[in-house]
Amino acid sequence: MLRVVWLGLWVSLGLCVRVGKAQDPGTSGRDTPPIVAAVHLSGDTFFPEETLRLHIRTRANRRFLGLPGVNWWLWLYRFGDWIGGGIGRALMATGEPPAYLDPAVLDADVERLRLFYAREGFLNATVVARTEPVGRPDRVRVIFEIEAGRPAFLRHVRYDGLERLLPDQQIRLTRATLLAHGDLDTTDPLRFRARNQRYSAPTLLEEGRRILAFLRREGYAAVTRDSIHAIVIPVPPDSFDVVFRVRPGPRFRFGDVIAHVTGPHPEALPRTDTLALPPPADTVAGGHLIVHFEGEDRLETGLLTRTLRFRPGMWYNQDLLLATKRRLDATGVFAFTDILPVPEDTVRLAPGAPPRLPHRLALRTRPRHQIRLETFMLQRSGALADADNELGAGLGVTYQNLNLFGSGEAFSLRATGSLALDLDARFGVTSSQWEVRSALVYPYLIAPFHGLEDALGLYDARTRLSVTLLAARREALRLVLRGRGTARFRLELQHSPVVTSFVDLLDVSVNNPDTLSGFREAFLEDALSAIRDTVQQARIIEDYTRPQINNALRYTLRSARLNPLTRDEGHAYEMAFEVGGNLPYLLDRFVFSPDTLEGALPGLPFFGGNRASNRLRYRQYVRFTTDIRRFNRLSPRSVLAWKFLLGVAHPTGRANLVPFDRRFYSGGAASVRGWRLRELGPGPVTFGSTSAGDDAANILGGDIKLESSVELRHTFLASVLKANWIVAVFTDAGNVWFGPRNPGTRQGRFRLRTFAGELGVGAGVGLRLAWDYLIVRLDLAAKVHDPTRQG
Repeated sequence: MLRVVWLGLWVSLGLCVRVGKAQDPGTSGRDTPPIVAAVHLSGDTFFPEETLRLHIRTRANRRFLGLPGVNWWLWLYRFGDWIGGGIGRALMATGEPPAYLDPAVLDADVERLRLFYAREGFLNATVVARTEPVGRPDRVRVIFEIEAGRPAFLRHVRYDGLERLLPDQQIRLTRATLLAHGDLDTTDPLRFRARNQRYSAPTLLEEGRRILAFLRREGYAAVTRDSIHAIVIPVPPDSFDVVFRVRPGPRFRFGDVIAHVTGPHPEALPRTDTLALPPPADTVAGGHLIVHFEGEDRLETGLLTRTLRFRPGMWYNQDLLLATKRRLDATGVFAFTDILPVPEDTVRLAPGAPPRLPHRLALRTRPRHQIRLETFMLQRSGALADADNELGAGLGVTYQNLNLFGSGEAFSLRATGSLALDLDARFGVTSSQWEVRSALVYPYLIAPFHGLEDALGLYDARTRLSVTLLAARREALRLVLRGRGTARFRLELQHSPVVTSFVDLLDVSVNNPDTLSGFREAFLEDALSAIRDTVQQARIIEDYTRPQINNALRYTLRSARLNPLTRDEGHAYEMAFEVGGNLPYLLDRFVFSPDTLEGALPGLPFFGGNRASNRLRYRQYVRFTTDIRRFNRLSPRSVLAWKFLLGVAHPTGRANLVPFDRRFYSGGAASVRGWRLRELGPGPVTFGSTSAGDDAANILGGDIKLESSVELRHTFLASVLKANWIVAVFTDAGNVWFGPRNPGTRQGRFRLRTFAGELGVGAGVGLRLAWDYLIVRLDLAAKVHDPTRQG
């Protein structure tokens, strides 16, 4: 069968090649234009080739893997045209027609390049296109010969019509210019001398947009693009003076705000609320917020007062309007939002006073109640996988209330259940699990933290409360998780579109595992078989069989400027610091046993525990992590990505261990490739089962983690099956280690003089299929340096 497939491929390729040598129907004859085999640029171009090709429409047929003459898509097109019918049309749609040379398109390319150079200051640039045959008489190479010449530069820049701006405004306007300049004269800030600034029409256009945005932030609501003109004055022999003539119009203050809210409930009675808004500090009068409701009986006016970033009487600022719209959209309550000025209602409160510009808010609310059903697939691997090949499916239902209390509070309740099967048919149903998760999100900071929004000048803010309950049964491991509950109180402080802080004031988790008959034979003996240290054996027994409680006070700072799907340019930085275990300590120290510090709290009956026998153990600790990722575009088709990760956790107080879920692990597809999930470490040793002949999973974790990775990606095929085909080569390095207070053996502890040799290093190649909505990643990695096999 395989031979038949290969024979079919070779026959198809041969037919494609033969048909590719024939002329297309309808184009035979002496007047058939040649096919463009390649397009080249030569001469003193000044600009990168990628920039110039954006202005060229003459194209050659695509090459497979960039190999000369291997025009796979042209062959497909011609083969489809040859066989005809439905299959032929499908092949033609997949391929591409011959790239015939069009003299009209070539002349237009030359003219576009000349205009481009003229706009960029190269007034004497020459562009000539010529063709030359390539191998066969029906193939030509197109060559654009370019001589850019000397560019023209700007000499003096002046802003006319802005004399009414305050001196501070004039200085800020000029200092933010996009044009290179020397020292500014603060006594005459509306003019300056340019320094090494090449003439560029797009740059002058962008400078005009900057002036427009600046004036709209400073109160000039009537200014438009037509209010700003750049006058370019030639100065022989090769310079220009530029004058920006601006008609800003009057300076406005915000007037009253009129909101029209429509909802999905026509039975709701219309109503109108009018609120007096206090004046800002620099004016003598405030204004009003007038809200008209139609078809909406739940929304409260307080939501609008909280999201308004401006008040009547403040100087007009377009950024505040955009911030208000952004916050209205972020609440999730509204399906449509718009903010429009009402210039016909502009008023002056006194003769000579600045005019006040009212604004209208057009809002449409969503249905409050939403129910969603979902199905999902899951796969488990690693130390706690019940089987080597475990696959599961689940069903979930989610209820959402988008406006619980009337001020945009979003409540959600999600319940899921799942079953997992062993595909090797050794165990059948290996595990079952159910989970209930509820969350309440306020689109603002609740008391007593609401003052932080104005004090920190936040871009956006919200408060998140969440509770999760989970129970699971792991048949193959003979392990039952009778109850695991978490509760979190988080403040989300967005400082800018890029930077966000997360403050977890309360993060409490309770975990109550239990064992079934056969647990020792199914999991425990296998997990302990490779561990000689009795202290480490006791750790495993406690981690997987004893109820535990933990809390954390955590601060996370995140900066991200990238597309989270493609990750082809930008950065993602994150730093987090947390202190944990202190709440159980305070309860133990001052509430449950004031005279004795027991290191455990009474069990919780509603988690299947007993106050006396199933006591909740806790451990105090501190934890720090930093994650740095950069994505640098080397060319339109190549990206260099790298990351560095550091994590340190340290027990405090009487504890000598960090809680199980706050330790670090290494190895896996998102970590050090070449090792399976959680397979690497700690240090040069292995703690786990090797009965299957494979490397053991690190079920103990570590207190210190170091990881780094470098990956080079290159798109070698574009828009094939609607996806970009990307090849990647990568190198990963990392490991985890025990900390200095870790009990038991000293093996696996972090030592400054030896840690470099204990880093696991993996390298490999990968393939990415990137659609606009999905990326499929396939990696093949090998261990370059295995710290467990030193020497």
